[in-house]
Amino acid sequence: MKYIAAIDIGGTTFNSGIFSESLDLIELSDKNKIRHYNGKNEVVEAIIDQVNNLIKKNNIKKNDIIGLGVASPGPLDSKKGVILDTPNLKIFQNYNIASDFTKKLNIDTHIENDANLFTLGEWYSQYRTHKVVMGVTLGTGLGFGLVINGELFTGGSGFALEYGLSPFKWGKCEENVCIRFIRKRAKDIYGEEISPVIIEEYYKKGDKNAIKIYHEFGYNLGIVLSHVINMIDPNVISIGGGLSNGYDCFKEVMFETLKIHAPSYSINNIIIAPSKLREKSTIIGASLMIKNNKK
Repeated sequence: MKYIAAIDIGGTTFNSGIFSESLDLIELSDKNKIRHYNGKNEVVEAIIDQVNNLIKKNNIKKNDIIGLGVASPGPLDSKKGVILDTPNLKIFQNYNIASDFTKKLNIDTHIENDANLFTLGEWYSQYRTHKVVMGVTLGTGLGFGLVINGELFTGGSGFALEYGLSPFKWGKCEENVCIRFIRKRAKDIYGEEISPVIIEEYYKKGDKNAIKIYHEFGYNLGIVLSHVINMIDPNVISIGGGLSNGYDCFKEVMFETLKIHAPSYSINNIIIAPSKLREKSTIIGASLMIKNNKK
């Protein structure tokens, strides 16, 4: 039996998985937090240990693993296997992770943008009947991915859909649709930074300030999504990332904004929904990437 290994490295956490070659999940590790380690080398060692522990626990031989897929925040050069000047994982900037992991694990390693692999996993697991599927990840930053007719779209040079880095009226696009925005607005209003999880709890209790913060977030996200809908006209937009947990807090204003600015949303009944699998879709997408590469 042959296997595929996969790693999802986010801005704050990482976890790993082992799949059969037919993409049946063998085991998924728990998440580990990057802040528990001091610097790049310690984080790399912790990720390597996590993968090796999964392999050992499941009695898998290294030569039975056909490849390792790594999901990372962009921008990155997937062809060269290099994480570039990513703003959301600074300790890994300009890091040739594919080459390093291939040597350290003795497994052929390939990387791709985490939002791309999230979208690929969402398409594969839930939306294969749809022609154009977009994934959006709301977390430390803002990520986009696009699958068209079952193929991941990465553009002419592999840098497509880095829209979160584009200039907006409020600055960089992702600044007002990420975790930092929630924390910043909490500090403005409450006098201290508060995590989105706590603001979500306040929202559900009817706290007017929390409602104000999430309504602002929903409006900002609606504006951003109206741009991509008007450009791409997807059949599906699946929303993942840590802030997707608060979907019910911002969806109403987001939808109201889309009705005003994105005609296709109202006319064509575009599916916009939170991911059911969330981070697991990224791991699935990383494994599917390896399977497709080996064909």
